[in-house]
Amino acid sequence: MAAPTPGPAVAKKPAPTPHPVVLADVKVNVPAPLPLVFEALVTPDKVGQWWASDVRIEPEYGGRYEGTLPEGRVEGTITVIDGPGKLSFMWPIPREGGTLETNVIYELAPKGPQTFIHLIHRSAFPVPGDWNGIWQRAFDSLRAFFEAAAPPSE
Repeated sequence: MAAPTPGPAVAKKPAPTPHPVVLADVKVNVPAPLPLVFEALVTPDKVGQWWASDVRIEPEYGGRYEGTLPEGRVEGTITVIDGPGKLSFMWPIPREGGTLETNVIYELAPKGPQTFIHLIHRSAFPVPGDWNGIWQRAFDSLRAFFEAAAPPSE
């Protein structure tokens, strides 16, 4: 008697991948040249002056990107660092049942004597909060940081 032959293989459908949710999409011009703005995004003492306290940054792929904001602690990991044009980090946000990985992307480009920044903050699922407002306040602070450092015009 021959062994039974298996039936046709049934392929399992993969679980659907959620579409990214844009938590924030903010564009801003900063009154400083591109290299200085990038430096202000990756140098711990500078980030501590305009964005967060207790800053820890390891400016390399896989490095830490951490700081404490009024909204809570950011404990991210750098996923792209291509200075001075791009910086991206994963920011796990605590939620019921664990954490949700979100992705923050800074894209920088020169715009005359200024730097244009386009920030996109994405998540697999919606996260409550005024994320555009949070990032707009951060960029207002970054702009003020450079305006305070600028020599007075004559």
